[in-house]
Amino acid sequence: PPTADEWQSRVRRVAAAVGERMRAVALKPDATSMKKGSRRMQTAADHGQHAHDPKSGAVYAMAKVMYKLRYVFVVFWIVATVMMAKFAYLLVVTASPMSKSPPGGTQSSLAMDVFESHYSSLAILRREMIVLKCKTQCATADTALSKGWFTEIEAEIKRFNLTNPGSIVQIHSYFGFSGHHQLGENPMQSADKQAILLQWIWRVPPNMKGKAEEFCEKIKKDIDEINAFQGPNGTEMAATGLVFLDHAMKETLIEEIPVHEISTIWLPFIILAMALRSARMLLLALIPMPIEIIVAFGLMYFVSLHTTVVLFALMMMLMLCTSLSFDYSLFTLTRYAEERAMGESVEDAIPTVISQSGRVIVVSGCVLMIAWAAMLGLPTPFNGFCVAASAMILVCVLVQLTFVPSLLAILPFLGPDAAEKRLLPSEEDEMEGAPFKGSDYNGSSRGRKVYPPELERARPHMQGIFFWSGGLITRFPLNVLLPIGVYWLFSPLTARMNKNFDWQHFKFKMGHSYELTMPRTAHEWHTLLDIQQNFPSEAGILMPMLIMMTKKGPDGAAADFDVKDQMPWKMNCDMADSVIAATQGKSYALTPDHFVSATFHGEENGKVKCLSEWQINFVMQNYFAKNVFLSHTSEHVQELWSQLVSTHAHAMLTFVFPNMDPFSPDAFALVADVRAALELETQRLSATEPGIEFITFSPGSVLMDLIDVTSGQLPLCFIGCAFVCLTLIAIWFGSVFIPVKLILTVVVPITWTYGAGLYVYEDGYLDWVNYPGIHTTGHAGLDWTVPMFTLTFMMGLALDYEIFLFERVREFREEGFGDCESIQLGLAATGGTISSAGLIMALTFVAQMLGSIPVTNQMGFILVFSILVDTFVVRSILVPAILSLVPCTNYWPTKMPEPRFLWLADHKTTPFDDVDEDELEDEDEEEDEDEDDE
Repeated sequence: PPTADEWQSRVRRVAAAVGERMRAVALKPDATSMKKGSRRMQTAADHGQHAHDPKSGAVYAMAKVMYKLRYVFVVFWIVATVMMAKFAYLLVVTASPMSKSPPGGTQSSLAMDVFESHYSSLAILRREMIVLKCKTQCATADTALSKGWFTEIEAEIKRFNLTNPGSIVQIHSYFGFSGHHQLGENPMQSADKQAILLQWIWRVPPNMKGKAEEFCEKIKKDIDEINAFQGPNGTEMAATGLVFLDHAMKETLIEEIPVHEISTIWLPFIILAMALRSARMLLLALIPMPIEIIVAFGLMYFVSLHTTVVLFALMMMLMLCTSLSFDYSLFTLTRYAEERAMGESVEDAIPTVISQSGRVIVVSGCVLMIAWAAMLGLPTPFNGFCVAASAMILVCVLVQLTFVPSLLAILPFLGPDAAEKRLLPSEEDEMEGAPFKGSDYNGSSRGRKVYPPELERARPHMQGIFFWSGGLITRFPLNVLLPIGVYWLFSPLTARMNKNFDWQHFKFKMGHSYELTMPRTAHEWHTLLDIQQNFPSEAGILMPMLIMMTKKGPDGAAADFDVKDQMPWKMNCDMADSVIAATQGKSYALTPDHFVSATFHGEENGKVKCLSEWQINFVMQNYFAKNVFLSHTSEHVQELWSQLVSTHAHAMLTFVFPNMDPFSPDAFALVADVRAALELETQRLSATEPGIEFITFSPGSVLMDLIDVTSGQLPLCFIGCAFVCLTLIAIWFGSVFIPVKLILTVVVPITWTYGAGLYVYEDGYLDWVNYPGIHTTGHAGLDWTVPMFTLTFMMGLALDYEIFLFERVREFREEGFGDCESIQLGLAATGGTISSAGLIMALTFVAQMLGSIPVTNQMGFILVFSILVDTFVVRSILVPAILSLVPCTNYWPTKMPEPRFLWLADHKTTPFDDVDEDELEDEDEEEDEDEDDE
């Protein structure tokens, strides 16, 4: 028989087994407990099969790998920054102003080809002017001292030609035309004799642009020294010209952009600091900016070797860097702070940030790059602008995905400290060995309230203005009335934009003028206006219109043709008379004084006074005319002949100097009239002189054709861009109808933006403010380049924020929240971040409105208005309301789980409204008593 010790051991084993069984029974809900908890939900394990797990999948695995390579990423970006610094500097010094090349296949492009076949250096000729005028009323500006100044500057110009042989074509000054050996009035003197001119024409190919700008800068310094020497009653000098103006615009952009960026950047800093609530994390947002700027600029230098990169592209790259760096840092660092607040370690938080916030950043960057890529369908220089913007966006995305998280992982003290690890209810129950139990939206377990883990994660978002407004906006009938009210309120802006859109030809109708592209504060611009007003047109007009007479054979190639015969002279005179007749009665009517030609001079009986071939030959070749009586005239006629007649005398030029802005609407109308008159004259001569043709070319004709082509292509590029973006969004979210809803919240608000811009810059609705940045510029209106630079960008920005919002809406819907509840939570979860990001980006572009170049002011206004409307009207009101209309279509054909968390249909503010704390405590006490009894 067993001993006493053996019996005691057996009893202990049986008691232990019975105890384990009783505990298991106590922890298993029986029929009584299930009935008592009729309001409780099933466990998260039973219902959470559709829950979104941020720590699973290939993306999270890649994020873990990136965390392990953190030191590699930090070293790589530092080395890349050092290597690219030199090339970034070269890009800044070699970038060109807004170049205007004729699009292929246009009349100006074909004309330029013919012109260059006869005059090889015509496209690179530039004219510069220096004016000397009396400070106070004087008898004449022609003094010995002024002659000495002009002689000194002429010597500088000739020395430049010695170091750059063949660069200077001709030099003219008032003193070169003065004297008794000159016929007619001196064109280099103003009508009131208060000012005199010095001009030179030089060849400035692209590889000599830097030297030309350096020389102009030296001339400006010499002029400043001369002006400093003058007294209050003396004279003053000023310079202008194509190279001077381009250099002035370049200097203005380089000087103003950093100044205005620095003067306004404190506002985004404050917003970012308020959102991050940490000075150390604010430092993390600033460190990537110089890396992004230097690397992106360095990459664009190599692009500039193959295509034109304009200064406006660099300006946009800086704006994008500032705005995207702050926005992406906001997305990344706020998510990191949330993870750390949940008690996650750095090793766990960083991969989560990369996989979750990184996903939003990648989608955002892709959408923006696709939007800018639409500009590849536009002519030069817009395609270079597209590449520049895309390069900056790509670099920003890569830096924010790799460098910022890696630096944070290496230097964790820059981020917040980890809070005490908070376990979700399901995790606590699992650790205690008990299944989850609770009511419909709440429950109790062992003296504590228990909620499903999805509700626990969403509970921090169930407060604040965005959660409250989301609950209202998604309720019927507000979700119908609010969109109707918003569209009606902004409909006048859409109607105003509609006036400037040609639906018949499907293109924009925007303004254009040279004044819109010139700095208001540039002395070179005001000097040019003074010269045009006070001097004869042949001396004061910077960009003349060219008309060429030539002959082509039956095959279209150039035919033998001698323009030195009298017959071509007569045809050229008849051509000028036809052009003059075509412009009569118009604001830009031409007279013989507007023409410079080798075949006619002056007016006779209302027509040009045609010269004889022997007269010109006599002045140029007769010994006494050349050396005694008409020495100056003979020299100038010889220069004019060599400039107007091609080398083999197969073509002849006629200059037209209309006194107008070369890019104004009048200039475009003049181009159209001249083209029509030349076409009629060519047809008239085809019967007697087949092959004779007249062709015109001018900066105005180039810009007119460029605007015509780009204005027609831009809407098509926009449609293509929208189609690609919306298709990718449909594939990304697995939803067919979500692109349709996004169109209503993207396309229509863009019309509001342009309507507002037209009201401000064309109709002058804000002129009363008397601030230059929002003031009209003459009668030019909204510049034609503004839609080119902003249309696709605005669409990308709008889609960017809406994707970020809908990403969270879908995430909540996958976790079992109702359709409208998911929209409410998505708005609440993203409201603060998107609002901060929108304000940061809008304030970044405010810097453009502070500059002195009208076209940059207009671009700044358009972007700021668009961002603010999209952030606070579209995303906050329209998108939630439209998503709540037939919400099942937001995800179709993707199947969503059955909604488990519903409260809006029961008119509750939150799912916790009906929770009775006392009742929960009573239930806990009853459960504890039952366990004790058992």
